[in-house]
Amino acid sequence: MREDPHRDLFDLLEDGVRAGVYPGCVALVWRDGAEVYHEAHGDLGSYEGAPGYLRAVSRDTVYDLASLTKVLATTGLAALAVAEGRVELTTPVPAEWDRACPGATLAHLLSHSSGLPAHREYFADLKPGRPERVLDRIAETPPEYPLGSKAVYSDLGFMILGAWLERLHGKPLDRLFDDKIAWPLDLHRGDVPRLGFHRILGARGPSSAQQHRVAPTEVYDPALHPEGPPSWFACRAPVRCAHYEVHDDNAFVMSGVAGHAGLFGDAAAVLELARAWLECTLPGLHPSLRDVFWTMSKVPGSTRQLGWDSPSPDGSGTAADVLSARASGHTGFTGTSLWIDPTPPDGRGPLIAILLANRVHPTRNGPPILPLRQRFHRAAVRL
Repeated sequence: MREDPHRDLFDLLEDGVRAGVYPGCVALVWRDGAEVYHEAHGDLGSYEGAPGYLRAVSRDTVYDLASLTKVLATTGLAALAVAEGRVELTTPVPAEWDRACPGATLAHLLSHSSGLPAHREYFADLKPGRPERVLDRIAETPPEYPLGSKAVYSDLGFMILGAWLERLHGKPLDRLFDDKIAWPLDLHRGDVPRLGFHRILGARGPSSAQQHRVAPTEVYDPALHPEGPPSWFACRAPVRCAHYEVHDDNAFVMSGVAGHAGLFGDAAAVLELARAWLECTLPGLHPSLRDVFWTMSKVPGSTRQLGWDSPSPDGSGTAADVLSARASGHTGFTGTSLWIDPTPPDGRGPLIAILLANRVHPTRNGPPILPLRQRFHRAAVRL
């Protein structure tokens, strides 16, 4: 029987639906100038009564990109700020946040080596609408390790980065992303932008177009947690399901717009922005600057670049063992991932692999997604 890599990848992603890894997903693989795979699998939602229940995913379904925000929005805007001379990689963190990471620079925040801890539940007693309260609490959070001694993947550092960029430009982060990235690349049109933030405005729910195009994330039903409601339920009340509201809880209380999470998008738009990095077609992003951001950190034991990540040398990460050391990528907690490899080991042309899913629906406690992500990338390079 003749090998069919396309069918193998299709079956793998369908298996992910059947195994409950996610209710649905969209996968897009681009190779040497052409899309070689772009398919939708499964349903928007699998929990009865939740938005999108048993409604089929389409190729233009919009997903909560979670921490892909760090590279697609915040890192890109930081690179453009450097290109414009507004800031340098050696510029110190502004004074009010410096006490949380003494002596840290822009490069330390981007490489996750500032001393800041990975995560804090600032959302526990807050409601959306006062992002400055989260930033004040970050400023009061002491460092956990000596500056530059190791890399600890930190949401806190990118929350600071988002606020810092807003200060540099005098604009909110969502408008800044639109002006600098989405509009130049034609990614922001229609009732549901192909790629953009969705600011939380009071109790207004999604429009009908948003209902049909956006995949839901977590369902906040106590019945799904017989051991008791989790800590994040308090800030979500009385919301029943996150649907076009950011899943990350700290970003939620920051009104859905933050440096570490908040971006929504479809796979084709993610591809266009990934290609803008690969081909340096984003206005202001020159090849020499791109290469600086895609250079491996010198922090001991780190796989981090500036904003971006690189494959784990032992193949234990999401990219498995099939991408080159020059690859750059990132993942998102909701089930999203993006990898860009300019020089794949097989010697063929550049590769971009995108997988968007809502593995946190109906809860964030479902089956692990890492094994499927690794198999996805192994299958993608065979196309």
